[in-house]
Amino acid sequence: MLVRTQAVPEHVIVDPVRHMPRLWSTAWSLGLTSSSQATSTRKLYLQHLDSFYRYCDERFGADAFDEGMSTRDAEGVMLMVESFYLTTTSDPAYNTTDVQRWGVVRAFVQSLAKRLAPSNPEWAAAASMLAAMGRMRAPRLGGFRFIRALPKTTLLDLLEVAHPSSPRNPFKGYQTRVRNWLIVNLMLLAGLRRGEALLLACDSLKEDVDPESGEVVRWLDITTVFENDPRSTTPRIKTLESHRQIPVSEDLALLYQHFAAEHRPTDAGHGFLLTTKAGAPLSAEALSKVFRKLTDALAPEAIQSLFDRSGGKTNISPHDLRHTCATARYTMFMELNPDRELAIQRMRAFFGWSARSAMPEHYARAAIQDDLMQAWNTLFAEKTSLMRGISA
Repeated sequence: MLVRTQAVPEHVIVDPVRHMPRLWSTAWSLGLTSSSQATSTRKLYLQHLDSFYRYCDERFGADAFDEGMSTRDAEGVMLMVESFYLTTTSDPAYNTTDVQRWGVVRAFVQSLAKRLAPSNPEWAAAASMLAAMGRMRAPRLGGFRFIRALPKTTLLDLLEVAHPSSPRNPFKGYQTRVRNWLIVNLMLLAGLRRGEALLLACDSLKEDVDPESGEVVRWLDITTVFENDPRSTTPRIKTLESHRQIPVSEDLALLYQHFAAEHRPTDAGHGFLLTTKAGAPLSAEALSKVFRKLTDALAPEAIQSLFDRSGGKTNISPHDLRHTCATARYTMFMELNPDRELAIQRMRAFFGWSARSAMPEHYARAAIQDDLMQAWNTLFAEKTSLMRGISA
């Protein structure tokens, strides 16, 4: 059972009888607390470990795992881990939550084994065995599984509605339309999280000349640049790995510069790029409302396509564009170089995922349908720039 401590660590797993903290998971969570993991992520990890602990209690006796670790019983601990793995994978109905749970359990036990490995060959063997076991395969439930990437009909209609010069754009002010068009493109082309977009500064866009090719290269610095943030819901960078630099196209850079120079209020009194019409930093809630209003303006067939392909979803969220970007970027990286591991590493760097995150594999396993890629390629192959209509 997971309980909140209102201390450090903020959550601990307790046994169901005495309600005493589980020793080794608590020690492990202290290490997570000192890292850059988000609170919600740490809580999810501990929920997965709680399932593993309860399995060990039921199968091997109360406190079996902690006792095995405390007595340095490598063989007994590995028996529990292997039994948990086999029980999970033998169920034909296992799902993606089971896949994620195994990944957390494997990382947890492997970290403990590695600490004991230098002084004990049995633990060194256990660490090697866990590495060899690898990740659990995601379940294939028949056919293509849509993973929140927007289908072609929905994506293209969203781009038409959100364009500043579109008669279907639901926003009245042209300044607001340009800002929203920039937001859509930042999330779709750069794969930004909502909080990352809200933390962008006017000077987050950088450029330099490649000394070898002589070409201008442009990128976004994704990081926290201001300490004082007046917003009630303060956006944050999710993890240490999320502080990164993202390459951007010339068109996106021009759109960014155009908004900052021509449409952002000059008397805002702060350096955040995205603002309200009055000049205050844009809030997370306001950004979500932008997407709800854009969704309401979509054609019925675009909404129906989203509903059919997502299992009942009827509203586009900012994160849907990040998912769409990730799904398409993986295929692009593979086209550049068919080395899957290299593509995975590029995904981690581009989207700000940690070395332990299963998200790159999540998208690598997802089948990418032709219509999504055609929509993406159409977007990149436009002969007219993203700036078309901005100054009209």
